[in-house]
Amino acid sequence: MMKIRNGRTKSAMAMGALLSGLLGGVLAGAPSATAAVADSPCSYGAYIYNKVTNPTSYKYIPYVTGDLSNCWLDRGMSNTAVRALQKNLNSCYGYKLVTDGEFGGLTESALITVQKKVGVAADGDYGPNTRNAMVWANYSVETGARISCN
Repeated sequence: MMKIRNGRTKSAMAMGALLSGLLGGVLAGAPSATAAVADSPCSYGAYIYNKVTNPTSYKYIPYVTGDLSNCWLDRGMSNTAVRALQKNLNSCYGYKLVTDGEFGGLTESALITVQKKVGVAADGDYGPNTRNAMVWANYSVETGARISCN
C-alpha cells in the first residue's frame, strides 16, 4: 500500500471519499461506495457507542465517511480525526499533547512510542493495525468523563 503525502491529493481523496459516502447513501446497493473509501485518510473523530455490551459509554476514534475500519493519519494532517488520536494518546497512554488536531512531531513521537509498546510497526503513521492494537478510552454518555481504557 502506497500512501500519497501530497496535501492536494489528500484533499482530493478526502473529498472523493465524502462524495462516495454521500452517493452510496443515495444509490442503494452501490458496491463501489464502500470500496472508494477504503484506505482513505481519516477525516473525522467518531463517537462510537456500543449499545449491546455497554450502552452507557462511547469511544472517540478516528474514522472516514463510510468506513470506520480502514483509514490512516500521518504527519502534516490537520483535522478532528487527529484530535481524536491525540485525545486517546493523552487519556490512555499518559501523554500531555495539545489536542489541536495538528499531526506534528510530538504526536508522531508519541504514536511511535505507543506503536512499539503495542507491537506494531513503529512508523509514526496511524492505520488499521495501530488502531486495532491500541487501547481506547471509554467515556460516560452521561458525564463525558473517562471511565476506562480497553
